[in-house]
Amino acid sequence: MIIEEQKWTIAPKNDGIFLDFFLKDYYPHLLKYDIEKVCLLRGMIGKSSNEFILISYCKDIISWERYVDSNIPSHEAVLSAESVLLKPISSDVLVSLPPESLKNIYGYREFIIKTKDMDKFVECSERGIWPRVRSQGGKVLGLWANMSKANIARILLLTGYDSVGHWEETRSTNQYGLTFENVSQASVELANQEKTLRNIRENITITTTVNLMKNVFFE
Repeated sequence: MIIEEQKWTIAPKNDGIFLDFFLKDYYPHLLKYDIEKVCLLRGMIGKSSNEFILISYCKDIISWERYVDSNIPSHEAVLSAESVLLKPISSDVLVSLPPESLKNIYGYREFIIKTKDMDKFVECSERGIWPRVRSQGGKVLGLWANMSKANIARILLLTGYDSVGHWEETRSTNQYGLTFENVSQASVELANQEKTLRNIRENITITTTVNLMKNVFFE
């Protein structure tokens, strides 16, 4: 499976024009080559509202090569565009495929780690942080790494929430010292399991950033 992350920055006040172009021209072109979306995200907190990110996937290399060689639609409203190929790194195959339902808000989190620490990073995420986040209604959409053989790896994690408030409510008390009223708290067992593995993940993380992005729903 080939996964692509496409980023666009749109001219001010042209976001509606871009979305119209995306839905009528760009996405139908992807479908011709058996390329499906995982999600289309729009900047909300940390990224401006004229920044869009599409995560898509293609099941085979033949369709991908045909798409790359095609006349890919473009639009003058796009100020800059960037494309990055990704590979799934989670052992949970359901994480790396689009779920039946998407959340309203996504935490778009990037990590920079040493490539040699990738397996440990995945283990700490799957066994430590994710069970606690899921117990509070969060939904991990994907964990991917850039296609690279370098010693330093860039990892992308997308986790979905119902709202900005929901995202705030799932912030770990152990990590941030935050408490929220009327919030479903994780069990002591999950919290303790997370604390140990989160510390390991933090120790192998060189840098990390997180932005909140709005899911753009479309068929």
